[in-house]
Amino acid sequence: MKAGTLTCMVSGLATAAVLFSSAVLAQDATKVVKLRTEKVALYDKPNGKKTAEYERDKFKGPWPVVDSSPEGFLQVEVGDARYWVRQYAVETNKVVRTTAECSAVVAGKQPKAAATRGIGEECKK
Repeated sequence: MKAGTLTCMVSGLATAAVLFSSAVLAQDATKVVKLRTEKVALYDKPNGKKTAEYERDKFKGPWPVVDSSPEGFLQVEVGDARYWVRQYAVETNKVVRTTAECSAVVAGKQPKAAATRGIGEECKK
């Protein structure tokens, strides 16, 4: 076997390995696969200004998750743009951990009479 042929084969194998590993990483990436609410607010930054809303009926996902924030937001790619969404408003293909929202105010006049074990344990009293 000639040295040029061997170099070409090694180069080809290296290229194939890089392409394969990129494909595996793309499959392994976290993605939004479903919207949990009728309309999901799209923000410019975590706890920032709401720039748009996306309706569940028009969801043609998946949306790649680019980043997450300690405030409970995920940065997603919607088309060619990047937005932040609340983690609880979407469903992902992988478990995404979040911290408690200690100062969250839920709309409603009467408090709910149910509880979820462990919720709020991170909050200071």
